[in-house]
Amino acid sequence: MLDKEKKRFHEMAEKDKARYELEMQNYVPPKGVVVGRGKKRKQIKDPNAPKRSLSAFFWFCNDERNKVKALNPEYGVGDIAKELGRKWSDVDPELKQKYELMAEKDKARYERF
Repeated sequence: MLDKEKKRFHEMAEKDKARYELEMQNYVPPKGVVVGRGKKRKQIKDPNAPKRSLSAFFWFCNDERNKVKALNPEYGVGDIAKELGRKWSDVDPELKQKYELMAEKDKARYERF
């Protein structure tokens, strides 16, 4: 494109930018929205909203985490998670059923709200 042709588009862009800046002087963002230049707008989380329901695996982890930590004090967070995953895959179906029932109850609690 020649400079003469480009000039027309640059002038149009400058006019549009001036129009935009004029409109943005009086802009008031909606309540509850954080506005940052060039960033995504973030919705403010409702502090009264209920916490999400836990899965059967997380209920199992809540019960077993302290036992794994006591048996392996040198383990880090990732190692503990791996050990809990191994234990979960080896758990007998009766015990798994107990945790799945707990997860269903927690899911029902969450869906009520």
